[in-house]
Amino acid sequence: MKHMSKVYHSLLWLSLVMAPSAALAVEPVIDGAKTTTDVIVNVDASWKQLLSTSVTIPAGSIFHCEVTCASTASVPVDPNSDNNYRYAATNNLALSTTDGCVRRFDTKQDAGNIDDVDKMVIADTCFIPSLSGTHTFYCLGRKVGAADLNLTIDDTSMHVICIDNQG
Repeated sequence: MKHMSKVYHSLLWLSLVMAPSAALAVEPVIDGAKTTTDVIVNVDASWKQLLSTSVTIPAGSIFHCEVTCASTASVPVDPNSDNNYRYAATNNLALSTTDGCVRRFDTKQDAGNIDDVDKMVIADTCFIPSLSGTHTFYCLGRKVGAADLNLTIDDTSMHVICIDNQG
């Protein structure tokens, strides 16, 4: 019986030693949003907000976050043209078009090509480190140039996952 007591004592001691570190771990913050409301991307000089969501990092914590956006775009009917757009997942409404989280895509259509699609899915994921406090995350779109046709975004969904950088 004494041998069992030592095992029990060791397990109890180990659980007490480990418990404080587990109690200090901060749970991840997860949020998201979705919409089926059409948004028209009609400018090249600034970003058009497609969707947003906000998260609050627990007080005293610094988190790393990942935001993912996905949208369905209606391809403009424009045979033999090459319309270009930018798409981004970010926490910055004034994002540079050269930022690593910006994706460029086009809707090239070829006259007479029967495989041209009228819808396309576009997506982006961006890692944003060292955040604290409350942050709003965005799915954004814009035309590359003024001559590009307006683009209709039919629906968008997004999620944000933030984790404690100490965990």
